[in-house]
Amino acid sequence: MINIKNVTEWLPWVSIVILFIAQKIASYYDFAQKNDPDIATKMKHIGLIAKWAVADQSRYADKAGAAKFEDAVDKVVKETGVSTTLAKGAVQASYIDLKDKKDSQVPAVLPQASNPVVTENTLRPVEDTSATVEDLDPHR
Repeated sequence: MINIKNVTEWLPWVSIVILFIAQKIASYYDFAQKNDPDIATKMKHIGLIAKWAVADQSRYADKAGAAKFEDAVDKVVKETGVSTTLAKGAVQASYIDLKDKKDSQVPAVLPQASNPVVTENTLRPVEDTSATVEDLDPHR
């Protein structure tokens, strides 16, 4: 059985390895863009599929983050036919990009809400004494 303590010990190391792979993929894309435009186009396609997969998985609020990650990786592998390692790096890079965009949209300081001022209501209800019971008859 997997112990939670063991998972919390190796999880940061796994995420560091995945981030390292994502960084290498991104740096290779810059290199490939100059030297081999065809591969750069394929990598851009993989990145777009990974962004789509991450956005698709973000719809599921009841699903755990690790399950979302694995499902997104499976979708990228299925759609593009790349290796699982490459798909993991692309999904992780897309997740980081999405998270950075969300963080940049949140204002640093939220505006303070002003307290409403209670004033005396000076409006009086309108009294209409001209209405009769016959006015309520719908068949008339």
